[in-house]
Amino acid sequence: MEKQMESANITDNLLNVFNYSFVETAPYSFFVPKKDKYTAVNLVDKIYHCLHCQETVTVKYHHTGVTYFSKERFDKQKTIYEDLQLTFPTAAEIEAEQEFTYHVRGFCPKCAKKELAAATEPEQAIYNYCFALHKKDENLLVTARTCMGEAVKKWLSGITDSAQLTQYDLSTYEALRDLICSTILADTAALSELLSEYRRELEETLMAAEAMFGELPEKWATYTARPTAVYESMSDELYHEYTIVFPEKTTKPQDFFIFRTIAKDRVRMFLQQPRIATLEQLLLETGFEACWVDWLVDHVMALKK
Repeated sequence: MEKQMESANITDNLLNVFNYSFVETAPYSFFVPKKDKYTAVNLVDKIYHCLHCQETVTVKYHHTGVTYFSKERFDKQKTIYEDLQLTFPTAAEIEAEQEFTYHVRGFCPKCAKKELAAATEPEQAIYNYCFALHKKDENLLVTARTCMGEAVKKWLSGITDSAQLTQYDLSTYEALRDLICSTILADTAALSELLSEYRRELEETLMAAEAMFGELPEKWATYTARPTAVYESMSDELYHEYTIVFPEKTTKPQDFFIFRTIAKDRVRMFLQQPRIATLEQLLLETGFEACWVDWLVDHVMALKK
């Protein structure tokens, strides 16, 4: 029974492939940055600028020394600084490691829902399908965990006398966990309904996305969500310790939508990834919550008072 509730890997794989397809798409490579291709910058933070509401979001970086920008990424910063009417540091100031702020324009989460969610052009619409599917993949486990917790609470509410527990082995943590697992497995109606709804929405999304592939080139630019709390490479082609920066651990996670290039083969890869299809897989992916054992122990102690 214990093995039946151990965590599996489908959801982790989906997250990794989503990030590879839409978030940090540059592959890892070991290299020494050369001056003709990279610029060393004392990068300390990043400011996201919303094109619609003009609101800004600042992300502080964990500072460990200079970060290497690819020439293309660095030149784009010059253009953005000019558009924002900001003074771009001189070459001497950059070389002297004056603090540098990285600026990005796009849409905040609130404005993205207004400006991007209803897009009909295939370049944006197919990404919207992928992003919505990504959220469904994540929310499936959150909701499943809630359903499993409710099954445990329902079972506990039916135990009103400690004599009802004498038939069970309560001597070890493992025994308590097995008991709770069997309780959940005996009440899976809500989980089955949840999974059916997820699979129905999944099939609808996949069909709608697949219908758009014929209209798309091998690569195209569109607005995609960039999580503010994840690492980023300052090179679009490769990433390495020289080019990568990490937000401070206190960074509030939110999705800011930026204009970037994505590839058809990676979009298709994400859509075609194996997803949870059976109740057994859903249970394995959701895993076991230690607090359920605490609920049982607390309930037993309360009955003995």
